[in-house]
Amino acid sequence: MQWEDLPFILGKGKYLDDVKLPGELSLHVLRSPYARAKVTSLGAPSKSLLFLTWEGVKFYMPALTLPGAKVKRMPVLADGRVNFYGQPVAAIVAEDRYDGEDVLEDVGADYDPLEPSLELEDPKVQIHEDVPGNVCNETALKGGDLSAFRDAQVQVNRRIEMARVVANPTEPKGVVANYHDEVLDIYVSTQSPFRVRNDLTEVLGIPPEKVRVFSSDTGGAFGNKTPAYPEYVLASIASIKLHRPVKWVETRREHLTNPTQGKGMIIDATLYAKKDGTLVGVKGKVIHDVGAYNFTINAMMASFPARLITGPYVMKAAEVKAVSVFTNAPPTGPYRGAGRPEAALAHEALMNDLADELGADPVELRRKNLIRGEYTTPLGNRVDPAGYEEVLRRAESVYRDWKSKGRTVSLVVFSAFVSASPGESAKARLTPKGVEIVVGSRPHGQAHLTTFTNLAARTLGVDPKFVKVRFADTTELKEAIGTFGSRSASVGGAALVTALTRLREKVGDGDLMEAAKTLGEVEVEVFYKADPIFSPGAYVVAVKVDRETCYPMVEDVFGVDDVGKVLNRQDAEAQVIGGVMQGIAEALWEEAKYSPEGTPEFGTMVEAGFPKASQAPRVKVELVEFPSQLPHGARGVGESGTIGAMAGTFLSLEKALGGKLRKIPVLPEKLCSS
Repeated sequence: MQWEDLPFILGKGKYLDDVKLPGELSLHVLRSPYARAKVTSLGAPSKSLLFLTWEGVKFYMPALTLPGAKVKRMPVLADGRVNFYGQPVAAIVAEDRYDGEDVLEDVGADYDPLEPSLELEDPKVQIHEDVPGNVCNETALKGGDLSAFRDAQVQVNRRIEMARVVANPTEPKGVVANYHDEVLDIYVSTQSPFRVRNDLTEVLGIPPEKVRVFSSDTGGAFGNKTPAYPEYVLASIASIKLHRPVKWVETRREHLTNPTQGKGMIIDATLYAKKDGTLVGVKGKVIHDVGAYNFTINAMMASFPARLITGPYVMKAAEVKAVSVFTNAPPTGPYRGAGRPEAALAHEALMNDLADELGADPVELRRKNLIRGEYTTPLGNRVDPAGYEEVLRRAESVYRDWKSKGRTVSLVVFSAFVSASPGESAKARLTPKGVEIVVGSRPHGQAHLTTFTNLAARTLGVDPKFVKVRFADTTELKEAIGTFGSRSASVGGAALVTALTRLREKVGDGDLMEAAKTLGEVEVEVFYKADPIFSPGAYVVAVKVDRETCYPMVEDVFGVDDVGKVLNRQDAEAQVIGGVMQGIAEALWEEAKYSPEGTPEFGTMVEAGFPKASQAPRVKVELVEFPSQLPHGARGVGESGTIGAMAGTFLSLEKALGGKLRKIPVLPEKLCSS
């Protein structure tokens, strides 16, 4: 059992809604029932303690700005128009949640509906007046020897459409804002307290030192708990105006239809090769649905799979266009994998297509072109040496065994990009009672406490009982990044080891605890800057399709991941297994589907396609240890299972059908029509 498990088993976890402050009020949000409309009138309820509309809250949410991009920031409350179903239109504050629900029903709102646009290609409706074609951003990525394309003798093309999906952690989003003594305290369920602070200071114009963000236990997150949301701003404004704490906790239905959702993408790519199977390069286009507004980093999401589309293979050239398109749907954002699963699905489908075209063995074709040693891709990704050949060798053994037994299987290989840049923070303090550690990484279901405690004890050569690990709020470190992109064990661990190494240098050799008795407190804080690293993986997926019902089932998954130095085997394997289930669900069931009018056709978790435990396959995980260049040798593992399982499931279903699939998820009705 991991050290953090027991409090949760005993029901002693403290989540956002467990935060109870004296005099706490309840915030409720009126949301648009239309995907696109003019707001013609708003009527204030009689019993609200505070009624907020655009006229009193003329703020816009932060968004990444890119050269040449059209930036349409999301208003905190609708600025006379709504552009997606569920967009915040007004907010009320009541004494408690029960009163708040009743008061919200008394808000009068009238709309003039407009025709929405949900198309990623050739839209009929222009959403924003100064954005023709609804194109938010378009980036041309090219590199390598582009003349090499002329030498290609074979080419294969694949277009795959990927539906939107909903990130659905156990705990939805929520916030408590408490303004007192000219300081704004924020309690929030988040992956990154510092990101929330920075967003709020940008929107509200409050100095960073006057905003303190605290987070205790976070009940899951898959990318959508990184930024601040409009409701966080509204709660802050309400607390400032009313001088009382204000809480907002999302309902499950709100969570399903609110920002941010994942994926919503089309990849159309062509792979070029010689007749002997040597890869030449890839050309393609990635189109991403950013939703109604620029929010967080959604304008650059198309470039993530575009830059990774060469996969774990050596090529001479690449030319890919990344296009971001506005639609009348909630803004999208990073979702577990954030472009990596999409890229792997594309490059592995192309590798299978090339093998079919050449009559080649798909495993040998992959081996022939696999990265070996240090390598820079045509699009400029610097790939550090890792265990590419070893993960393929182990996966091949299982693939050939299952195939020889008549099973429907596929093998996929990928190179998982670890979001190490720009780095991470850590602080180490020696006291007479032991070593206190504060890390910038933020757990939300991972075993950070066990992993970092044991890593610190090994680094210092002390008993783990002398190590106390805390996860930073914004008062405890100068700056920190947070947990996402498989970065905690890697760059978070590197920051921790670096801080401890410098602490040891300050203290000197000898018994650390004895030194603490004479030296008193000694403290070191570091920000460890890191370059990107990669974690290769190879997965084998066996499926079966019921010929009468067309219902697909994944029976077995075998995954091999190079995670660098293993810091916590139990947690690493658990991360992979959880990711595998998400990848399978994205391939088979999950879809945030909208009607032509832009209203969601999913109001429950069942309708959104989330899997049941009974649908889980048998999963076997093997870990390869090819150390990275980081001081403790770790890589990343948080997204590997999602990457390998989604691509492997999709391609195994193709084997079962004996044809090519073009859309994901591959629902039973799609299989029947195939």
